[in-house]
Amino acid sequence: MASKKVTIEDVARHAGVGIATVSRAINNGEGISAKTRTRILQKIEELGFVPNTSAQSLKVRLTNQIALAVPDIRNAIIPDIAWAVEQAAKAHGYRVVQINTAGNARAELEVVRDIKKLHVDGLIIMPLAYPKTLPELINKAGVPISVINYGKQLDSTLQADIVCLSMLEGQLVMDHLKQIGRSRIAYAGTQKDVIEDRYLAYERALDRVDASLVYFGDDFSLQTGTRAADYFHGLAHMPDAVYAVNDMVAIGLVNRFKELGVRVPEEVAVVGVDNNQWTTISSPQISSVSIMGSEVARLAAELLLKRIRDQIIGDYEKVQFEPRLIVRESSVSLKRSAMHDA
Repeated sequence: MASKKVTIEDVARHAGVGIATVSRAINNGEGISAKTRTRILQKIEELGFVPNTSAQSLKVRLTNQIALAVPDIRNAIIPDIAWAVEQAAKAHGYRVVQINTAGNARAELEVVRDIKKLHVDGLIIMPLAYPKTLPELINKAGVPISVINYGKQLDSTLQADIVCLSMLEGQLVMDHLKQIGRSRIAYAGTQKDVIEDRYLAYERALDRVDASLVYFGDDFSLQTGTRAADYFHGLAHMPDAVYAVNDMVAIGLVNRFKELGVRVPEEVAVVGVDNNQWTTISSPQISSVSIMGSEVARLAAELLLKRIRDQIIGDYEKVQFEPRLIVRESSVSLKRSAMHDA
């Protein structure tokens, strides 16, 4: 009876690596350590594996490129995310193709639907619109995908590695504003179904939402913050604090309040989300929740590259980071400020 033919899958299993790694070892490819290459070659000899016709037929056709789809390249947190992904990719010999979806549902769907046309080996996507059909497309994409998730309720059947936060960043904002004695707290951001959990944290922290204290703009820009400040300033009874959906909106609020003669934080405290670099050079410096952008992005890239490198299917990971509140001048306690002045 003829013995069973040894396959490349057998070699991969015995060596404890993916098929792509075995292919690299056979073809003297890059992205594999000398130790791993030696172990694979030893297993090939032990098992008596003979490549079909030539080793060339075993090559896994990789482009050494991955795509990064972000919602708004104007947002100051995005460069930090893009830089972290690029550095992780470069360390593994990969290039990054960056795509701006503008937080548009159709654009997010098109990126995933057409991902193979981009000639990349995998995708990191940061969904903002998160249309209902996106999970189905991700599951059928045909390339590995990592999802960077901030404030979206993701489908439980999603076949992708997910990197997200362990709790609602907005909860940290609201807890802080209450602790420093603010009671008339407003919300400024884009429509509540976009990064919905940030708005939900606002709702949950209040016994009742005063609709007059909620401002929904068009996007996450400085202009949204500027318009929100004008709106709140025009109220008969202004808020004593504003929770901004992100730092760009928070900066717009603070700058416009200064122009209007509204003192921050004495009259109105302001807190944002992202902890981008501009919060520390604004005057006053702006309190913000760090969403660990660089760390989240780096891990999303590492998970994707490992899945590509080792040809892993299934066993999707969900990793959560702890958001951190950074208290700065825009929301210091008035009691603490008075003690400092004394």
